[in-house]
Amino acid sequence: MKVMVIIPARLESSRFPGKVLSDVGGLPLVVHVLRRVQQASLIEGVVVATDSVQVRDAVVHHGGEAILTKGQYATGSDRVAAAAKHFDADVFINVQADNGAIDGSVVDEVARTFENPDVQIVTPVCPFPSDADPTNPSKVKAVVGLGGQALYFSRSPIPVNGPWLLHIGVYGYRASALQKFAGWERGQLECIEDLEQLRFLENDTPIHTVNVIDGAIGVDTPPDLERLRHHLSTPTELTPPVPRH
Repeated sequence: MKVMVIIPARLESSRFPGKVLSDVGGLPLVVHVLRRVQQASLIEGVVVATDSVQVRDAVVHHGGEAILTKGQYATGSDRVAAAAKHFDADVFINVQADNGAIDGSVVDEVARTFENPDVQIVTPVCPFPSDADPTNPSKVKAVVGLGGQALYFSRSPIPVNGPWLLHIGVYGYRASALQKFAGWERGQLECIEDLEQLRFLENDTPIHTVNVIDGAIGVDTPPDLERLRHHLSTPTELTPPVPRH
């Protein structure tokens, strides 16, 4: 099974424009994410898919691979689907470009789940951080059934009184499921919540979840960026580039 990671990186993010090029310990955020993803052991490669020449050039300058995906895409998964047409893989993993503290082990856990032939879509969840506010709409909550299937995702605190699960911005898809996703219209729930994964649920496609110990620090706002910089307080804590063989 060939697994490839695609990092969708739109420069003019609606909630925090330019965040993917924000400096984090001497590296653009997107490059830092790419280097952390490269630590995964079960993937064939990593590429950044972007609408921006600036982002592409920054990635290439730091030794990464990037491609330009022209056109307007409603979501990162739609951009990943467009980029995936240029690569031969059985499974594609979407790691959002603002997942500044993502660990390669999370990517491996998603990849490993596809050993089950019935799994089409996978996303990780973790216990909701005790210091996080469940009413914060940038912290997406997941509701999961007893068998590990996602029941719903919301920006609202559901269940109303907890306990809450935090959704982590990583998606794994079999290649065929990803292209089906791109062919569907955005559904009502997806638009209301502004959560792309709901398109799968609205089209009766199960999403399998995997539990991980901790989530990445997603950068949705300037305060999130400062929190990430504090977490990775010195350049020596940043992951080094992975040698090419």
